[in-house]
Amino acid sequence: MNPSNTNRSGSSVNIVWIVVGGFAIILGGVLLSTLTPLLLPTEGSAEAQQVDALFRFMLAIGGAIFLLVNGVLAYSIIRFRARANDYSDGPPIQGNTTLEFVWTLIPAIIVTVVTIYAYSVWVNIRSVKENEQLVNVTGQRFAWSFTYNITESELSALGLSPEVTTDERVTSRFAEGGSVPFNYPQLHTWVGQPVHVELQTQDVNHAFWIPGMRIKQDLLAGRVTDIRFTPIEPGVYRIVCAELCGSGHGDMAGRVDELGNLTGAWLVVHPDEETFLREFYSPEAGTTVATLVEEDPVVIGRQLLISGTYPCAGCHVLDDLSWSSVIGPNLNNIGNRAATRVAGLSAEEYIHNSIRHPADYVVGGYSNLMPQFNPEPDQPNYMPEEHLDAIVAYLLTQQEG
Repeated sequence: MNPSNTNRSGSSVNIVWIVVGGFAIILGGVLLSTLTPLLLPTEGSAEAQQVDALFRFMLAIGGAIFLLVNGVLAYSIIRFRARANDYSDGPPIQGNTTLEFVWTLIPAIIVTVVTIYAYSVWVNIRSVKENEQLVNVTGQRFAWSFTYNITESELSALGLSPEVTTDERVTSRFAEGGSVPFNYPQLHTWVGQPVHVELQTQDVNHAFWIPGMRIKQDLLAGRVTDIRFTPIEPGVYRIVCAELCGSGHGDMAGRVDELGNLTGAWLVVHPDEETFLREFYSPEAGTTVATLVEEDPVVIGRQLLISGTYPCAGCHVLDDLSWSSVIGPNLNNIGNRAATRVAGLSAEEYIHNSIRHPADYVVGGYSNLMPQFNPEPDQPNYMPEEHLDAIVAYLLTQQEG
């Protein structure tokens, strides 16, 4: 047999194996990039689709490189293993300029392509959309509060009586800022509606994360940050704080109580705008506007606490409002117990002072975690005196019997 023919035959076999191995590596990378994302939450937004596509692209490249490196390693271990009774040294190998050039060029190309792709995704998910729904989000230990705005043109759709919508206390709010804000402990929107979320913290740093939307943004003390997303799937999505912020950090995540009710922070995506207006916006906004002209401070105080204007639900138990956190003292029957807390102070004075100066009234067994609510608008955790009076009036009604 001609030795040259044997060499050519061996070279052909090697080329075939290299080609087969190359296809196997590429196929393996594609399979990894296709199957692994199935473990992730449902893609709930247009941004999630873009982020997952980028993730799959990077996973395909990373998976192929992983298989290549480990395949060569396994082949080398088997093919070049030490034989029995063979104590000789391996052949000396000098540098290979071509090989070094190739393994430098290919990673450089991959990094450049990934950088361009990732930057385009980042620009797309940060770009301003038409007709965005603006929601202001406040993070405090240990709750989220979502602020919506009612414009004057939307009042007619709320089904409120003319007496309410023409009340001076309502119309003056429109004259001042063009809208009336209301707070709610959950984020509501609908499919296809671009959402612009502006975020700020009242105390330490937090991180606003909705896994199903693939969005995450830090809340930094002293700054307003923002993020955008457009839902494409109706449903309920958990909101999580991804920055350790204290002992009640876990309570900032949406959860389900023993009765199956949603508590804490959730994103609720309605199937369409009509459902959003009918089931959430109209009743909640209408209640808020009606509260502006309500004369009974107990009703106003209860509505303030239900709305999430202040993050009290994140720390306390109060059965009347379905609060279940145990970071702070139990507020059930506080109307009875407050009068005996501090000698010389009435129940009303004790509750009032404990909200304005919580560090002076730390209950045994609890830490000094409650933020101080201040009376001036330029101070952090601003709480107007009329809000405080209404909350105190409501809490005084929480009595036994």
